Amino acid sequence: MSADTLETVQDAEEAIHQKPMMSPVSILMMNAGFFGIQFSFGITQTAMSPLFSAMGASAHDLPILNLAGPMTGLLIQPLIGALSDRTWSDRWGRRKPFILGGALLCVVILAIFPFLSVLWLGVLGLWLLDAGNNTAMEPYRAFISDRLPKSQLARGFLVQSMFTGAGAVLSNFSIFAFQLALPQLAPNGIPYWAYVCFFLGVVCITGTVGFAMSRTTELRPPQFELDEIANSPGGPRAIIADLASAVKSMPIAMHKIGFVFMFQWYAMFIYWQFVSLSVGESVFGVTPEQKEAFQQAAGWSGLMNGSYNLVTMLAALVMLPIVVKFGGRIVHAGSLALGGICLMWLSTSTVQWMSVLPMIGLGIFWASAVGVPYLMVASMVPARRSGVYMGVLNMMIVVPMLIQTLTFGWIYEHLLGSKATNAMLLAGVLLAIGALAMLWAKPPSNTDESSIVPLGAPTHGVSLYDRVIVGSDGTYNSLIGVRRAMAIARDAGAKLTIVTVYNPEVADPRGPRAELSGADAGRHALQRTVDDLNQNRVTTYDSVLHGGDVAEGLLQAASTKGKTLIVVGNRGLGARQGESLGVVPEKVLRSASTDVIVVQTGGEADVSKPEIPG
Repeated sequence: MSADTLETVQDAEEAIHQKPMMSPVSILMMNAGFFGIQFSFGITQTAMSPLFSAMGASAHDLPILNLAGPMTGLLIQPLIGALSDRTWSDRWGRRKPFILGGALLCVVILAIFPFLSVLWLGVLGLWLLDAGNNTAMEPYRAFISDRLPKSQLARGFLVQSMFTGAGAVLSNFSIFAFQLALPQLAPNGIPYWAYVCFFLGVVCITGTVGFAMSRTTELRPPQFELDEIANSPGGPRAIIADLASAVKSMPIAMHKIGFVFMFQWYAMFIYWQFVSLSVGESVFGVTPEQKEAFQQAAGWSGLMNGSYNLVTMLAALVMLPIVVKFGGRIVHAGSLALGGICLMWLSTSTVQWMSVLPMIGLGIFWASAVGVPYLMVASMVPARRSGVYMGVLNMMIVVPMLIQTLTFGWIYEHLLGSKATNAMLLAGVLLAIGALAMLWAKPPSNTDESSIVPLGAPTHGVSLYDRVIVGSDGTYNSLIGVRRAMAIARDAGAKLTIVTVYNPEVADPRGPRAELSGADAGRHALQRTVDDLNQNRVTTYDSVLHGGDVAEGLLQAASTKGKTLIVVGNRGLGARQGESLGVVPEKVLRSASTDVIVVQTGGEADVSKPEIPG
């Protein structure tokens, strides 16, 4: 390779073993398991309240009987997420053991649940089913983050949203169809449609999760992650400490999302628990006490839920460019407002077919709810800790659900007059408040988020720079400079370019660049820098390998058209002991035709230091 040859970012990334790009078909196959898991979730959302009513439960007891969902989510998802972050097996991988274990538990409970006619056994079955769902779900979301390069993360999570909608569509349409075909009750008091739907769930989970896991391999983590896993303390106390650390250090944007979730998920838990009762009350004029007559309302609510999930599946296909254009904050606020209006509309509907129309708006909201917040979080947390942070995000979901199960029974009886339509009206109002909260929550600074999906609407102002160039040899000192350049690029909305220069000749073993002899040494140095960028979720960067002089490499990279800034450290590669300014920054300052910033990077390079100040 000649001294003036520049390698493209694609060549460099191939050389240093970046995450491979996945084809659209591969992304679809990887996400297929969400279909089966969401089928199981759809069963719990739509069928459990009618089945509990069939087992003798009263309406005001339904919130507390559905306590399983938020409690298992609160206890299991964060711990399983943190545990999966600390796991690696060359044979089984990192996330797959938890995904497969959770799916297996779901299969067992779905198979036996219709035979549980006693209320307390039904509640126990729901607890175990939700435990299986939650054990599989968070590692699966982290699996997507692990497997995809940053440029494909948004597509991966929105394909997940599509399969989430598709699984819920089938589960809810199945409840509707089989209720029409099999409205009779079995000898144990459980309707026959429940048997068919639950057995279909067994088939869906087994087929889709098994297919997805068999068709997608996990990537071996980088060596620094394997070292962290090997050196991490074990036991429940260490995992809880890791979870507490994540909560303490999470970005401010996650706090804002959590505040919005208080309204969003309280409302949705009301909807899932009371939609069949609301439709029965306003459209069919029946109550759960009229067991056989009420099955028609239960079946119709399944059709409604299937309808909004069908819209979710379709909306997920077109939501990505909308989010990129307007920002996640605006899109999610608008979706919350639309969902709130539609639930308020549903509470007043008395015509059967008219009760399906609000599901269009609810489906658009749900497409945003199951995709956009996860994209926001994935863009702002370290990749190696995605499991624990996805668990923390789920805690923000289940806490308002838990509050709802403990408070809404009293609210329903004493403030809403035990009317399910009033409950639906309140759910709509809460979603509307959530929309206002999303608008009130100011977006974080650009340093708190990445360009995958901005939390707020993207800025369209004039930037001083299109490109920020920084040199790095992977040492501690040079990474300080990279961090400073990273912050400048984010604030300016500019592209970050990493330049690593190696010596193409045989090195002088006494010289300052002996460790950077040859292209392989350059690639190794670039790898250390890329690892640091990955930890910080930097997505808009490219890299250049240059054989020759360091200052010349930086200047050549800056020779392209556009508004360019060069960031160079005052110490590091090329600096001699006792100099206030290294050779490299001196040459760059003297020869550059563009702006140059010299940053303080300290003294002698020390690659053993564990932290780079941000």
